[in-house]
Amino acid sequence: MNPAARSISSSIVVGSGTLAISCAQLAMAMGHVIGAALCGDAIFAEWATRANIPCVGSVEELSSFLKAEPVDWIFSVANPFILPPDVFGRVRQGAFNYHDGPLPRYAGTHATSWALLAQETDYAITWHRIDDGVDTGDVVVQRQVLIAPTDTALTLNLKCYEAAIEGFRELLTDLAKGELTAYPQALVSRSYFPRRRRPDAAGCLRWDRSAQDLSAMTRALNFGPYHPNPLGLPKALLDDEVVTVRRLEVLPQRSGLPAGSLLEIYSSHWRVATGTQDVDVCFGSSDGQALDARALARHSNLDEGGRLPILSDDEARSITAAHELLAPSEDFWRQRLEQLRILQFPFLSSCVAETPPKRQSSSWFMASALAKLSPNDRTEYLVTAWLIYLARITGETELQLGWTPESDRSQAGLKAVEVLIASVVPMEVTIDLAHDFEEVRKAVAAECAQLSEHASFARDLIARCPTLRGVEALRSHQPWPIGITITTDSCSVAGDLTTSQSAGSAPCGDLLTFEVCTQDGSFRWHFDASRLAPEQIDRMTQYLQTLLYGVTADAGQPVGRIDILPAAERTYLLEDLNRTAAAYPSDVCVHELFEAQVRRAPEAVALVHEDDELSYGELNARANRLAHHLIGLGVRPDQPVAICLERSPAMVVGLLAILKAGGAYVPLDPAYPSARLRQVLEDAAPHLLLCDAAGRAALGPEATADLTVVDLETATPAWAELPASNPDPSALGLTSRHLAYVIYTSGSTGTPKGVMIEHRGLVNLGLAQIGLFGVCSNSRVVQFASFGFDASAWELVMAFGSGAALHLPADEIRQASNKLSDYLRSEAITHATLPPALLQASKDPGCLASQVLILAGELPKAELVRSLASASIVNAYGPTEATVCATVWSCPDDFDGAVVPIGRPIANTRLYVLDGHGAPVPFGAVGELYIGGAGVARGYLNRPELTAERFLPDPFCDEAGGRMYRTGDLGRYLPDGNLEFLGRNDDQVKIRGFRIEPGEIA
Repeated sequence: MNPAARSISSSIVVGSGTLAISCAQLAMAMGHVIGAALCGDAIFAEWATRANIPCVGSVEELSSFLKAEPVDWIFSVANPFILPPDVFGRVRQGAFNYHDGPLPRYAGTHATSWALLAQETDYAITWHRIDDGVDTGDVVVQRQVLIAPTDTALTLNLKCYEAAIEGFRELLTDLAKGELTAYPQALVSRSYFPRRRRPDAAGCLRWDRSAQDLSAMTRALNFGPYHPNPLGLPKALLDDEVVTVRRLEVLPQRSGLPAGSLLEIYSSHWRVATGTQDVDVCFGSSDGQALDARALARHSNLDEGGRLPILSDDEARSITAAHELLAPSEDFWRQRLEQLRILQFPFLSSCVAETPPKRQSSSWFMASALAKLSPNDRTEYLVTAWLIYLARITGETELQLGWTPESDRSQAGLKAVEVLIASVVPMEVTIDLAHDFEEVRKAVAAECAQLSEHASFARDLIARCPTLRGVEALRSHQPWPIGITITTDSCSVAGDLTTSQSAGSAPCGDLLTFEVCTQDGSFRWHFDASRLAPEQIDRMTQYLQTLLYGVTADAGQPVGRIDILPAAERTYLLEDLNRTAAAYPSDVCVHELFEAQVRRAPEAVALVHEDDELSYGELNARANRLAHHLIGLGVRPDQPVAICLERSPAMVVGLLAILKAGGAYVPLDPAYPSARLRQVLEDAAPHLLLCDAAGRAALGPEATADLTVVDLETATPAWAELPASNPDPSALGLTSRHLAYVIYTSGSTGTPKGVMIEHRGLVNLGLAQIGLFGVCSNSRVVQFASFGFDASAWELVMAFGSGAALHLPADEIRQASNKLSDYLRSEAITHATLPPALLQASKDPGCLASQVLILAGELPKAELVRSLASASIVNAYGPTEATVCATVWSCPDDFDGAVVPIGRPIANTRLYVLDGHGAPVPFGAVGELYIGGAGVARGYLNRPELTAERFLPDPFCDEAGGRMYRTGDLGRYLPDGNLEFLGRNDDQVKIRGFRIEPGEIA
């Protein structure tokens, strides 16, 4: 150090909590410069950072720091570290430690609690020099602290806190004056309390002891609601359970009844006889709340005159020994419990468990794939395979499951210990699906070794830690739905499920437990049959067997690519559920469906808008004249043509004209924000724009400056005298492989993307929906969707492909549910496609129902569907990239389910539920939805890299060049073969372990 600054003391503070902060602040106020801090907790570390004090991360780092930059003093305050000689020996003048007890009598940890248990009245705190021993250095300051009869660990610690600061002020003053006096400890009188030591019976009250002893126990273990309790809670044993004692008051009288007698029961407390005076006892729940003592008595089948269990000396010693054995692992378990993760099982038939649950066990099963292995290897293979399977079907690679710890044989049969020690602990393992089986097996073996080393934890650890106390799941004895237990019991292998819980280990998973027998390497399942169907247990056994055969056949392949599906199930998922092939005119353009209806019934009503009606012949003639004009302007197949008009017959005429001319229409709704419309125009780069006054105003003059604009509102259109005949597609070079439209996604999760839809996909959609929804020439279809939304194409093709009338309500009608309901009734609408949000916002959603109501846009709630019983309800699902709709579900008349499915694939459409590696997930498991078949778009306009990423070759289809679209949405198959939609992909939300990419839902 600079010699000129040597009059200023340089110090290092090692410690934790607010006491270390207070002492460091006092040192700085008295002229010390804090050169560094070794922080034992976040509280001290955060303060040191704010105070610009360098923080070292470990004792080793502190040693290195002192080599480079020696200091005068080290002050150790509430220090969790043991400082070796190469640390405290390097300081120039000395190192001192604070101890919260009178040395040498109360050396070690938690001295205040041990003093209260000993019923001390005279106490002290100590500052002493640091030497080679723990709390053995010479005493430099000792300050007296008096213990009151009502003091608890919390209040005594607060007294010691204040005395510590005053003692530190005295120490600093003496150091500054050079008048420090030190005297050696009388180590022959030393009492040492190690960190693992626990109070008698781990805090279980022994009613045959004196009331004063019981009071001392409850006070010594009362650290207050906001501080961790490192020793244990005061507890009362009630046969097969335990309850926390919140407060105990010693009464002046003595009943004379046997110790443990329950004298009186009140709502707030029990009055209990002890070895001396009677006591009043109040109880608390594991989350720190007061318990109703009367309700507790009823729950425990106790009444006045009953007697609480009395622990023998041997039982108390066994309880104490069991807790002291587990004490060193408490930090390990606390940290793991703080990272609680609940693994969601994808095969639930019901999310709500019955009370009591319907516990069921399978018979033992021997995996034939492992027949040549030793029982020990079989066990390791089975556990590893089960974890791989869980990672595969849930999409989670960081698993936390319930684990049954090995029982302590020395404590076997001692009921009190079984009640007090957790019978289920968290197993935590990462399954890297890119690794081969042997690498994963090593990771699992390492975790099993950790579990064996740390065994278990005291149940009251949850209530003792403020960070755990509020976690509701941890209050259960089975917090984890899925568990693993290893048993050494003899196992007999049989075939079918048994209908009752078999003898052996209790299930450690609330929903499902996988039990493996080390004696012969067999396994079985324990499950709650009210939530998990027995058929699924049979399937899981097959999956595990298939996976193990895959491992033995090729152990070097990544475990994420091992097939887990039996051949029959794979066929069912990929082929049987996708048998949707149906003949359709795949070489026809979509407007030719409309022209066919014109030939069939030219006088039939095609379009209704307010007071205007157009017949099929009139609408066709208008569209044809405009189409010939567009051809003359140079419109060619696959060429994008923008159209921006308000809702009117001209909008429909313009759309049909673009299709007939061979162009691909790009719809622009003038109600959309101008910035959005200009963004689409810039990306699509059309040369031609069809518009009206509303469209011009929405786009602005700058956006249309470089475009050829065709105004459909002109009084004397240039095409008025052009032929009314249909343009010849073959003369235009137009085929069904050319684009019908380019519709831009909403852009809610990124930049809008232009989805390119070909005629053949739109034709397949139109004919499929006409057949599914019973649309015919007498039908009346409402055109509700925004023109810029792909559902508008769905509505137009549904009507014009069947000869039905398309009804175009004005915007003010669409935007008000009461006006819309009147419109549907007055126009006798038979088919309406409406978003569930509109219906849910309506006071009377039934008024919005037509004969056939198609729900699309988002997943409807089951309650809504049931409220629409007067209509034929259809739920439709599909992304824009799959031509509007890919699956359809028709609601049965007796629907009473909690989930509204998205149904099954429509004609010539395939749907796959795949995992992150593109492999089919088991039936009923969660996966990502992929759509193949006729409706898959060509891709994204001007986005070849994104097209290549999301539009993939279809490996499950024999069709040459077949492709599938990766939706990013999650789903699974329900037992009846219908699909359930499980989540959108907005904002890359992580749902059930799948990282979902941005995309849009139609």
